[in-house]
Amino acid sequence: MQYRFKPLENEFKKDFGGSLLRGNPREKRPISIKRPMHVVMRSSMARGQLSFLNQKRRKRIESLVRRTAASKGVKLYRYANSGNHLHIIILPSSREAFNSFVRVISGLIARLTLGAEKGSAKGLKFWDARPFTRVIEWGRDYNRACAYVLQNTLEALGFAPYRKRESRRKKEPPS
Repeated sequence: MQYRFKPLENEFKKDFGGSLLRGNPREKRPISIKRPMHVVMRSSMARGQLSFLNQKRRKRIESLVRRTAASKGVKLYRYANSGNHLHIIILPSSREAFNSFVRVISGLIARLTLGAEKGSAKGLKFWDARPFTRVIEWGRDYNRACAYVLQNTLEALGFAPYRKRESRRKKEPPS
C-alpha cells in the first residue's frame, strides 16, 4: 500500500480577507494551528491625530496586542505598526483562540483610537475591511514574511524609503 501526501498548497486556500473579499464570504477563513499566520488590519481613519503611531497610543496598542495574544493562547512572533495598518505574525492554538484574539484587538484598538467608551458607539466604520490573513509555511516563506514586517516598521519610522508593492489580487481582464 502506498501512502501519498498532498502538499499544503493543494489542501486549502491560504489567503483570506482584506481587499480579497467581495460581500459575504462563502467559506471559512483558513486558519492553521501548525503554521504561522500573517494578519494585516487596516484603517483609513488612522491618519494624522488618529494614527496608530501617535505618541499617546503607539505603546498602548502594542501592549494591548501582546497582552491579548498571551491571554488568548496565541503566540506572537512579529508585530509592526505602520500608522494606518498593523502587521502581525502569529500562531494561534485554535480557531476559537484566533477569532477571540482578532475580535478583542480590533474592538479595543478602535475604541482606543476614537476615544469611545464601551456601549457608546460613534456610528463609524473604523476598519476598512475584515482582517487579511495568510497562512505561512515554515522556512523561506516565514523568513520573507518576517522581513516584510520589518520593512514596514522601518518605513513607518522613516529609516527606509516607502516602496510601493504590487497588489497580490488578480487583476480582471479588460472587457
